[in-house]
Order: sequence, then C-alpha cells, then structure tokens
Amino acid sequence: MQRCIILAARRYDFRDDDGQRREGCTLVYLTGDEDHESDRRGLFPLTIGAPLGVWHDLRELPGHYLVDFKQRPGKGGRPQLQAVGVQFVEAAEFVQVEV
Repeated sequence: MQRCIILAARRYDFRDDDGQRREGCTLVYLTGDEDHESDRRGLFPLTIGAPLGVWHDLRELPGHYLVDFKQRPGKGGRPQLQAVGVQFVEAAEFVQVEV
C-alpha cells in the first residue's frame, strides 16, 4: 500500500455501447513524488479507476489514505493500474494563503 492524498472522487454507473453495466469510481490523487524535469515542476495530480467498493471506503476528502494498487490487463493486454482498496489515515486540510 502506498500513502497518497486523495483529493476527489467521482462515482459512475452506466451501460456501455455493448449494453454491459459499468460501475465504479475515479480517484484524483497525489503521491508526493515531485517532478523536477526541464518542462515540469511540482506535484501533478493523477487519476485512476477503482471498483465501487472503494467509493464506500472513502471517509473524508481530501484525505490521506493508504492505497492498494493492482495491475490488470487493459486494451490489447497492456497492463493497466487500478486502485483496489483504500484505508483512511487522516484528513488533509488545504488552506488559502492571502498574497
């Protein structure tokens, strides 16, 4: 499990073009890994899919969570990362700084 700050989550439930039901959630999170490249600096938010059960385990957002990641086959057999579980650690608070 990796400690992350989950900023936001969005639940979805729809039928795809083949009529199959798709449900789950999308997480927007930070890992704490900073980019130090010539054209990128700072913390970039990442987005990942998760099963619906993860939605029910989200206690407070934004928040610090331990996230369990798993690879599964995606399109063409390419590995695709998915969050399969979360464990709440503590609330995260962002404050606005006046300039």
